[in-house]
Amino acid sequence: MMFFRRAEVTVRIAHRGLTLSVPDRDRLLDACDPDQRRRLQRCLGEAAADEPPWEVQWQKMPGDALEREDVVVTLHRDGVVVELTYAQRGTLAEWLVTRGATVGAGGRLGLLERRAKTPPAPVPPAKEILRQFVARQRRDAATITSLQAQLTALEARLAERGPAAGDAKFRRLKLEFSKRFHPDARPPGDAEREHRARVFQEFWPIVEEIERS
Repeated sequence: MMFFRRAEVTVRIAHRGLTLSVPDRDRLLDACDPDQRRRLQRCLGEAAADEPPWEVQWQKMPGDALEREDVVVTLHRDGVVVELTYAQRGTLAEWLVTRGATVGAGGRLGLLERRAKTPPAPVPPAKEILRQFVARQRRDAATITSLQAQLTALEARLAERGPAAGDAKFRRLKLEFSKRFHPDARPPGDAEREHRARVFQEFWPIVEEIERS
């Protein structure tokens, strides 16, 4: 003779407070899918002051991080499984009952902690932002002035040495300049990349003009 076990009724309840507790009969019925509600009523039986307790099965350990809708603990009784989830991000701080214990409606199960929000990065005051901008502009201007002087001096020396020697040295200068100031050598958003971009945009056309002359 064969016996068939009926499927359990599963009810999922999202918990929002910091203390997990066993839901009462009304809350279970409210959270149940409408097409399963009548089955749940039969499984729970008639409402009574001394309803049978639920068996506790923890799905998370104390200290575990919780994401939204993670199942923290399940409760089992008479063909009903209740999944208690946490509606926010946080941490399971403590078990108040052990795995396998039985707890009645309203009984406390565990304590939760909300995850602390990462504080936003402090925004520099307007004077500090202006100071940084002016310092960067001065550094860029000094770099460009220095490069202009070096190129002018090199151009004069190459003119004295003749075309063959000048071509090789100019190619080397062009390669070194590109390595040191091309913005693509730095990651996007990097302050040094912005500095390189300004210098490169200012100076590369001059390098190409000298090469064509």
